[in-house]
Amino acid sequence: MIKRTLPILCILLGIAIFLYPAVMDRYEIYRQQQMMDQWTEALKRIDQATETAVPKQNTLNPVPVSAVVAPDPAPADSPPQPSNADPDPLEGKPIEGILIIDKIKLKLPIITDATVNNLKLSVASIAGTAKAGAVGNYAIAGHRNFTYGKNFNRLDEVDKGDIIEVDTGKQQYRYQVQEKQYVLPEDVWVLKGNGKDKEITLITCHPMENPTHRLIVKGKLIEKQ
Repeated sequence: MIKRTLPILCILLGIAIFLYPAVMDRYEIYRQQQMMDQWTEALKRIDQATETAVPKQNTLNPVPVSAVVAPDPAPADSPPQPSNADPDPLEGKPIEGILIIDKIKLKLPIITDATVNNLKLSVASIAGTAKAGAVGNYAIAGHRNFTYGKNFNRLDEVDKGDIIEVDTGKQQYRYQVQEKQYVLPEDVWVLKGNGKDKEITLITCHPMENPTHRLIVKGKLIEKQ
């Protein structure tokens, strides 16, 4: 019985190992899309909450303080009320916005802080760099996965003059690519701004297999909406 079962188990194990990368790729793409959908839904909820909290006024009279102060706490002897609040729609991941590069059909959520775990999910901003639309260098890192079109897989196709967009929900920023270069991993100067321009820098590994360098795409803000 064992002699018959062992070859079957080995075959199944081999199939599982073979399919694992493809399954994980699909799962990560699903998570990225889910995060973008949840980000969009969260923004809608914020807008709806704002409209509800501050109704349109037909007169120029200011809103009375009583309309905006917090409600009185419930009496101490009142039973606890069930909460109808939805769970965190972003699953605890702080999302700064959406990165869009039409040329390479890229649209990804930007997670705050480029940790190992965050970079497994999507692209992420590098701590200590500027924010979107601010003076300084807004640096975003991402893996260059083997799956075509996933994360920064096609970043090397971006050229000078191409457009990089960042949608924070409140503002849309358009950056024009100024240069593309390949640097060593220790060349951290690429993260620094020049103190006057509003820049963006996209960073990934190069080449994809056994990377020795970093691919850098730098742009400058040309438009804010």
